[in-house]
Amino acid sequence: MNKLYVGNLSPSVTVEDLKQLFGERKLPVADQVLLKSGYAFVDFPDQNWAIKAIETLSGKCVFHIAESHGYIYLGLAS
Repeated sequence: MNKLYVGNLSPSVTVEDLKQLFGERKLPVADQVLLKSGYAFVDFPDQNWAIKAIETLSGKCVFHIAESHGYIYLGLAS
């Protein structure tokens, strides 16, 4: 698995929100999503999918929740 860091998340974002976000963009997320306050680690099947997620979503405003920070940031976790 390849872990992806997802940062700048609103505290109201849920694991299901993240799975839906990647699923809507046809990005295959493994069942493991570790969500903390303001950030998450998401597992992808391989590095190519993790990189595709970065290219697709990094710096984009994807959550339209009132208290959301707006833009999310992604990067490969070591």
